[in-house]
Amino acid sequence: MLKSLERLTQRVGGSNELIDQWLCAREELLVAYYALIGLKPNKEKHTPLNENALENFCHCLVDYLSAGHFHVYDRIVKDVVGADSSAMLITSKIYPALQQNTATIMAFHDSYTDTHIDDDQVYDLHQALSDIGEALEARFIQEDQLITLAADFTAIARQPVSNNSDLARPA
Repeated sequence: MLKSLERLTQRVGGSNELIDQWLCAREELLVAYYALIGLKPNKEKHTPLNENALENFCHCLVDYLSAGHFHVYDRIVKDVVGADSSAMLITSKIYPALQQNTATIMAFHDSYTDTHIDDDQVYDLHQALSDIGEALEARFIQEDQLITLAADFTAIARQPVSNNSDLARPA
């Protein structure tokens, strides 16, 4: 997921400050997720649960979801859909899928925030972390479509107006 994020950042980075901040928040979320699940070079396979890492991940998760729902999505939809009616079809399909995905992710958050995980719950947590990884991956694919749409719109909006003589000039 970090490689995909890196490719997207290279493609659209710098085109929109809000999207740049959002992509940084995504990177922070992924780093917190990887720290929680133990994806680090030269780390033992069976390490004890780091409850601080779980708390940090849950915090990053809510921050990321909030930024998307309360800042980024509305702005993208407003900017792009207002200018391009074909974008309405895309955003009308993506947004409901993101809302459903949010419900799944928040169920994880609500189950594991401020919760002490004992030995009996570790297996369930590992399964939940696998499921949340899949949910995040699906979410990022959908969000990337919105981001690409916004970046493409921004690039088109920045193009200079042509002095093409075939275009009729307004009276």
